[in-house]
Amino acid sequence: MFDDPQAALADEAPPTAAEVPPAQDGARRDPAPTEQDLALQRRITRTIREDKRHFKKAFEQMRRDMRIAMKGHDNDWSDDKYKANITGRHVKAKTASLYAKNPKAVARRADKMDFKIWNEDQQSLLMAFQTMQAAQAAAALSQQQAAGEPSAMVGHNGGPPIEPQLPPGFAEAQALIADFQQGMAARMQAQRIAKTLEKLFAHAIREQQPLGFKESMKQTVRRACTTGVGYVKLCYQRQMGPSPSVEYRLNDSRVRLEHLKNLIERQRFEDGDVTDLEAEAAEIEHLVEALSAEPEVVASEGLVFDFPQSTRVIPDRLCRSLEGFVGARHLTLEYLYTPDEVKEIFGVELGRKFKPYNANGKLADDTSEAYQHQSDLLDAETPAGEQQKGDLCLVWEYFDKAAGLVYYICDGYEGWLKPPGNPDVFVDQFWPVWALTFNAVESEDELFPPSDVALLRDIQKEYNRSRDGKREHRRAARPRWVFSKGAFTDEDLGWLGTAPAFTATGLNIDPTKDIKTQLQAVPVPGVDPNLYDVGEIMTDLQYVVGNSTAGLGTPQKGTATANSIAAGANATADQSSIDDLDNFLTAVVRGAGQILMREMSEQTVVKVVGPGALWPEQTLQEIADELSLEIEAGSTGKPNQAVEIANWEKMLPFIMQMQGISPQWLARETLRRLDDRMDLTEALVDSLPSIVAQNRQAASAPGDPNAQPEAQGHNGIANGPAAPGGPAGRGAPMGAQRKRPLS
Repeated sequence: MFDDPQAALADEAPPTAAEVPPAQDGARRDPAPTEQDLALQRRITRTIREDKRHFKKAFEQMRRDMRIAMKGHDNDWSDDKYKANITGRHVKAKTASLYAKNPKAVARRADKMDFKIWNEDQQSLLMAFQTMQAAQAAAALSQQQAAGEPSAMVGHNGGPPIEPQLPPGFAEAQALIADFQQGMAARMQAQRIAKTLEKLFAHAIREQQPLGFKESMKQTVRRACTTGVGYVKLCYQRQMGPSPSVEYRLNDSRVRLEHLKNLIERQRFEDGDVTDLEAEAAEIEHLVEALSAEPEVVASEGLVFDFPQSTRVIPDRLCRSLEGFVGARHLTLEYLYTPDEVKEIFGVELGRKFKPYNANGKLADDTSEAYQHQSDLLDAETPAGEQQKGDLCLVWEYFDKAAGLVYYICDGYEGWLKPPGNPDVFVDQFWPVWALTFNAVESEDELFPPSDVALLRDIQKEYNRSRDGKREHRRAARPRWVFSKGAFTDEDLGWLGTAPAFTATGLNIDPTKDIKTQLQAVPVPGVDPNLYDVGEIMTDLQYVVGNSTAGLGTPQKGTATANSIAAGANATADQSSIDDLDNFLTAVVRGAGQILMREMSEQTVVKVVGPGALWPEQTLQEIADELSLEIEAGSTGKPNQAVEIANWEKMLPFIMQMQGISPQWLARETLRRLDDRMDLTEALVDSLPSIVAQNRQAASAPGDPNAQPEAQGHNGIANGPAAPGGPAGRGAPMGAQRKRPLS
């Protein structure tokens, strides 16, 4: 029925048990699973196995591609044959070009119309403010008349007082300005929240452990190039504990209590009178109990990025696309744990009620009754905590989108490792897992796209065969000689086969005979390089994956124009992959923003970002609709600093002539393009003139006008041409020249 005996064995129902194994050492004590739970568990287990069988060919292909990328050959090529790992070199080069630095996340507010009355026309807003100013003037005049001021009691030309009236359209102007102020306040609040969210995400990727976010993402990109797909999973970790003050008092009281107990034992040994010490010990013991009952606070919390292996994520067999898992009803993630780790994570004592797996994720070779009996004997002799071969358990995390629940199941164990419930984190697509692919194609039969290694497999094999054939031909073409039997003694033959260069010795042959007649060279065919030329293979390399010999570090023959065209084609292929990576990271950071806004406490936000942080309390739908994190396009690639500096030099003269440009902004943008780490926070002081202006003001004026002729008239440094709109008395506009009298 099954092609794979291990798959047939894996499809068997879990072993039955009358009751849950007894809990030990703090393990959770759950009641025996009901028949309904066991039926549901068997159905989920059967579904997972069907999905694994459906994608068995794809997973085997991934493992074969990993071997080729690592060794440069498949299993059908022996290790003693020639091999040049151009596949692994391509994967390394592509990974370096796609992901050079961590992305820059930008929080964007949803595009909304924030104003009910104002149509966002500046002219209408200006007219409304003018109307309000006229109304304020009329109100001020009315107050003056009420106060009896003489200037307000007469009208024009000394006539009767004018009754102040509100200007026409006052109510409409007042409503428009109120609407404007309310909408701008909402925008400013959203900007503060967005800035807080950006800093939180930057902190999360900076604190990623144990492997940094950059290293993990490079591994994911490398995985996508090797196996065709890479995954990222988002989690949220929160550790609870007592507040620092309570923890300090608790530790101090415990130390004091232990000290008193030692004194009590010593006093009893000496004279037996310990009444006062026992009373104090009882008091401290009650204090310890009271402090232990204090409510716990959040000790640490934050976003956690997980990067599952490509073969450990099992989509629904009805899934139509890995991007967003379109059409999938469920998703499964596999984990390999020891029984002790399961006990630490889930608090469940498995005993021997699980199917043993090896470290490679396969069932133990021998699962017969004799093997189980031998394992039981080994358990009795092996110290606790030491891992044995085939003593790992397979845990499945099963996301059921239709039910909205997550199940944790151990293969072979009856019962849930964790009660079914909602996902630990909330994201729009339900499961917090995203897939990265670079070679996505449309197919009705294959879900997983081909990897770069799969596309290069035939090229890699042909390259190895060509180079190995040339090596064999060179070996076959080495010089060889023949002679008539009996013409040389064994001693002479030994010397002829091992004689070092530029040595001479006597041979036991007839000196009257020419040695050429005694020892003749065997004619061998010469090595024809055209038979083993790999030029066409490298051309196919560029056609298939968009990489060339120049991209692999080898100078490319041809004209400069041809090399430029090839480089442009490579850049186009890389740009397509960069777009895929940006879309993937945008989806990931958008989910990260939703998780942060829902899970992170305001106390932690203020601790990470600072007292100026603004953190809202919103519902899940409001979180999804209001703000979203995105990736700045191209922020993961290695910047071309020379091009950026050249473009900035071209734009800078025009920017400096524009009104309203901040000098601080110009300084920051210039330093950013120069990739300098200088911090301008302390260097910039508002209303402080430039250093050049300060030096000019500090220069003392000469006592005699003739002392500095270069500072007189049109030659003075302060009388030179100034930019249009400059201060009065600073000279003519830029480009104008002062007329000088003819000599």
